[in-house]
Amino acid sequence: MGKKARKLGTDFSKGYIPVLLIRFLIPFLLANILNSIYNTVDMIIIGKYAGSVGTVAVSLGGKMLNLFTFLATGLSAGGQVLIAQELGAGQKEELNSSIGTLFSILGILSVVLAVGSIMGAGVILRMLNVPVQSYSQAWVYLVITSAGLPLVFGYNAVCSVLRGMGDSRNPLLFIAVAAVVNLVLDLVLIVICHMGAAGTALATIIGQAIAFGISVVKLYRERDAFCFDFRLSSFCIKREKLITILEIGIPTAAQSVLIGVTQLFMISYVNAFGLVQAAAFGIGDKVITLSNIVTQSVKQAGGSVVAQNLGAEKPWRARQVVRASLFITLLFAGILSVVSLIFPNLVFGLFTEDTAVLAYSQSFMRISAAAYILAALSGSYMTMTLGCGNARLNFISGVLDGIVCRIGFCFFFGLYLNMQVTGFFMGSNLARIAVVLVNGVYYYSGKWMNRKLLVKE
Repeated sequence: MGKKARKLGTDFSKGYIPVLLIRFLIPFLLANILNSIYNTVDMIIIGKYAGSVGTVAVSLGGKMLNLFTFLATGLSAGGQVLIAQELGAGQKEELNSSIGTLFSILGILSVVLAVGSIMGAGVILRMLNVPVQSYSQAWVYLVITSAGLPLVFGYNAVCSVLRGMGDSRNPLLFIAVAAVVNLVLDLVLIVICHMGAAGTALATIIGQAIAFGISVVKLYRERDAFCFDFRLSSFCIKREKLITILEIGIPTAAQSVLIGVTQLFMISYVNAFGLVQAAAFGIGDKVITLSNIVTQSVKQAGGSVVAQNLGAEKPWRARQVVRASLFITLLFAGILSVVSLIFPNLVFGLFTEDTAVLAYSQSFMRISAAAYILAALSGSYMTMTLGCGNARLNFISGVLDGIVCRIGFCFFFGLYLNMQVTGFFMGSNLARIAVVLVNGVYYYSGKWMNRKLLVKE
């Protein structure tokens, strides 16, 4: 069993850290690129064939889907870190119950959220001040994607198991297949069948279903190697495992959810400015999301590498991971900032042909250039907080980012200085400075290197 598991995963406690990180990172990066393409294709196609009405509908519906996905990835992060530390400590016998607990809790939560979101779709959209022109399409998009939440949660759960054990290649394969399916269905359902936002939602969910199905089949076929037997009795919640997963997962999820909820709150103000402003904000936000691909990939990959080395009682190697992460993310952010400043119209032009919307491109891209640097710093430092299991720090930084700074900056720039949608976009992105400061101070304090591990002695 050990030899087979080694082939499927990676031992990060040995070898040259930069090389190990890059090798593990590349599949993460490619998977996130494909996942972004997965979602971006929706925006591009809907923008070209349904105009600003469709763009706003998909943008808002996508925000709600992202909010739920934050919960899935946050809780999955708790399982991923626990699994990585158990593997690093050589405690493979603990993996079966850890995996079973993770699957069970995410399965239950996904069903509850799906039912609640479907029943409350109308209320949610009215609270967001959705423009009347986009309301019906936004409602359909939200209902369809909500029905697919168990697939989204299931896929994230399986991938967190694989990544926690050092396997980032298979998740890449899964999302590659899903992205191709999504693209084909987008063309069929939107361009040919003229289904608008409903077609986009169906394409997204069907792609997720295929990714989830393939991932489950892979895990089942290699169940001995991944230390999970798939017995019905294994799909149960072990109290001690649940507590550990939630100790990490809830604060991590809460950080992302707080930011997501605050973002939706801000969007409700932006929507009041009108359809053009709402469309511009949606496109700008999509550009920022795309730019964060490298940062998110480094955070996800680096967190597992840090966790394994801490589990193996090699904190000095964990510090090397953070340093390598900083170099990679800052280099990319610098390049991206230059491109955004030189070619602002080109970037916005990918998503819309509306000249009124394009008028916001230059100011939005100047703001984005600064946001890239902040994202690079925050993501790199969070490899440390994620890997050591200090989710409380993520929660604190999430409160400062998602509530204090984001609301404060948005209201200051958007309303007090009367910059309107541009001010809200600026405040929303500069708020990340809170994450940088909190996590940066913790990193340089060195306390995280001596933090108590999640695994049993």
